[in-house]
Amino acid sequence: MSEESRAGHPSHAVVTERIAALHGEEPFELLDCGVISTVTYRHLLTAGLEVDYTGIDINEAAIDDCRGLHPEARWEQMSVTDLTFPEGSFDVVNCRHVLESLPYYETAVRELFRVSRRTVVICMFQVPRETEVLLRRETADGYIWLNRYAAGPFEALLHSLSESVEIIDVPADHRRNQVYLCTKRSA
Repeated sequence: MSEESRAGHPSHAVVTERIAALHGEEPFELLDCGVISTVTYRHLLTAGLEVDYTGIDINEAAIDDCRGLHPEARWEQMSVTDLTFPEGSFDVVNCRHVLESLPYYETAVRELFRVSRRTVVICMFQVPRETEVLLRRETADGYIWLNRYAAGPFEALLHSLSESVEIIDVPADHRRNQVYLCTKRSA
């Protein structure tokens, strides 16, 4: 997907709108997992939100590019399955189109909730549904995962960690995307 396509994807507007409704009048801390580019950060800035932003990606080159474009934000190379932040570090944790690229999602989801104080946003381009399909594709650099998880177990995990889960369908590019807006269960 091109940079222009990523930037114009309607799920960005949905996520930015929901975050603005929660934090539009106050500064907040956000962790963005799987940045590839600075698209989410730019959407938040354009919306006028006062965000203390940290972006992570496993790809070192992506992080270097992001640092060059927006040195005022924090950018760290890190895996979503092993976040080095203390528990409850961020008001909002955003994970966009990452879980489908992992061998499995459970460890990453638990990490997202662990470092969140209150809100976890997950955007999926491979919308969970029955039957689960775990696909590993060989590439010149090794392999990638392109998974479609079963909705039942995935949503059950979200509900077990959340006070509430709102599932928002976002049609785009001849396929549905889903945004899961989760309010973390109080300790």
